Amino acid sequence: MQILIGILFCLAVFSLIMQMSFLKEKSVVGLLLMAIGIGIFMAYPYAIEQSYSKFKMLLGNQNLMGDFLVLQVIESTLGLLFSIVLIRIFYKERVRRWFRYFKFFPGIIFIPALFYIESYLFLNITGFDFKVFASVLAVAIPLVLFALLKLILYLIPEYDLRLELKFILHILQLITAIVISIKIYRLPANTAINEVPYLQMLVLLAMTVLLGVLGVAMYNYRMKKQNQKL
Repeated sequence: MQILIGILFCLAVFSLIMQMSFLKEKSVVGLLLMAIGIGIFMAYPYAIEQSYSKFKMLLGNQNLMGDFLVLQVIESTLGLLFSIVLIRIFYKERVRRWFRYFKFFPGIIFIPALFYIESYLFLNITGFDFKVFASVLAVAIPLVLFALLKLILYLIPEYDLRLELKFILHILQLITAIVISIKIYRLPANTAINEVPYLQMLVLLAMTVLLGVLGVAMYNYRMKKQNQKL
């Protein structure tokens, strides 16, 4: 279960980075990263109180996990709708004016995802003053997000390809939320679904990401060769 939640959190953070890649306003990206840094520093008194046993207790709370999964499904559905709107805007189709502000919605699930990362680091890295370590994380995590944002823009400079990838990310979030719901509520399902092969899922996810990166690199290489011929 914890692995599935970790995958869901990774997808949420990656979705946040993809959403920032659509923002041409650098000031908005800077303010968002600054807000994330401030939030990480302000949350450290709660992060240091977490433990593995507390995480297991939270994962075993059906009501809490049910609310979380409902929120994840709502956010993923909105993300799919936002992606469709951004695709229509990209192809210069008519949309309502206020739909254009969808690109400024970063999501919600990334907040518990970053809190989980902060708590995990506090649990596994010891020997530092909590406040000093929180200050380091408040700077380091936004910098890592910014570096990943630049990497995405470098690997996938095409706006429409990033939109398609964002669409796929939200579909993966929905699928993961459904799998977690089946495990939590023990809904009628095939035994193969109840017994999730975690290793195989991680290998499949790694292969998907690797093949995606190779495909994007090959696409960019072919486009450069075509541009050189022209």
